[in-house]
Amino acid sequence: MKNTYIKIKTSSLVILFLGLMIFSCQDDDTIARRGKPQLFVMNNSATVTEGETATFDIDVEYAVSDKIDIRIDVLDDQGNPVVTANPTDGDPTSGNGYYDRVEFDDFEVPYPTWFEAGWFQYGYLGGSGYVATFPPFSESIQLNIETLADFIPENSKTVTFRLTSTSLMSATIDEQITLTIEDLVGDDLVARLNWDGDYLDSGADPCDIDNGLDLDLELIFGGNYIQTSYGDCPEELTILGTDTDGTYTIDASFWTNNGNSSADNINVPASIDFLKAGVFVESVDLSSLFPLNDGGLSDGNGNAITSFTIEKSGTTYTITDSDNNQIAQGRVSGPFRSLEEKRQIKNQ
Repeated sequence: MKNTYIKIKTSSLVILFLGLMIFSCQDDDTIARRGKPQLFVMNNSATVTEGETATFDIDVEYAVSDKIDIRIDVLDDQGNPVVTANPTDGDPTSGNGYYDRVEFDDFEVPYPTWFEAGWFQYGYLGGSGYVATFPPFSESIQLNIETLADFIPENSKTVTFRLTSTSLMSATIDEQITLTIEDLVGDDLVARLNWDGDYLDSGADPCDIDNGLDLDLELIFGGNYIQTSYGDCPEELTILGTDTDGTYTIDASFWTNNGNSSADNINVPASIDFLKAGVFVESVDLSSLFPLNDGGLSDGNGNAITSFTIEKSGTTYTITDSDNNQIAQGRVSGPFRSLEEKRQIKNQ
């Protein structure tokens, strides 16, 4: 009886051990499998508005203990990869060159280029493509493509990307995704004053408020200053579509040259842009109003200011200059606020 009991007990233990092994194999997704998992794009196309991010969902056939890399190529109209990094020094095929990222007008791929990701060491990839890396044991992946908002009215744009793997990648994929970008149509009016460039004899950056030049924007409604932009380059103000209807005034002024001058008394290359996303972009050249050596308002030049009037009705804006010319260079006008008041505000 004792021997029979021992045999039964031993058999039970063996069965229990085998059962645990089978259960463990069924439930442990981290156990290595032969080959490489395939990646499946769940949505091969996406449509977004400028400024939004398109997300493509990718399913991993089974999880693996290695990171997953995906190469992303931008394709031209003929289906050929577009260069995403240009050599800046040395032979591009030697491995000794340095590469600058190519900036696209309508989108941004938020992953390293092949060069930034270190893939140059595995062979020159033709200067094209990005490498997106995802952590081990990923069961699903979200691949993002960012779009850039501009104010220019355009037709919708379509961009195609190819997703592939290489011999070093731990998963396989060979698919194309399509991104359609629709115009951003906004209700707001933006005024932007810019004077950037490389034109000061001193070599100072014109946008350095302390050592370069100081230009300003002010927004007035009902006799009150409701917005000011004093410390940026470019300076920018926004009238919201939800703001009160009526007559607004924008003053654009040259505050000080900070002692900068020019042998030729050049004009500060200032311009003001009026922008309504997807509707219009209008630019007015203000350079003739701001001779550098004449200085700004704070330097004693009372002519270093011009005004624009905006009539707002709902989300419709009519913009005129001081001569009542629609979107044209305006004549100078006196400031609403005294110089001392403005000086105190700017020094706060």
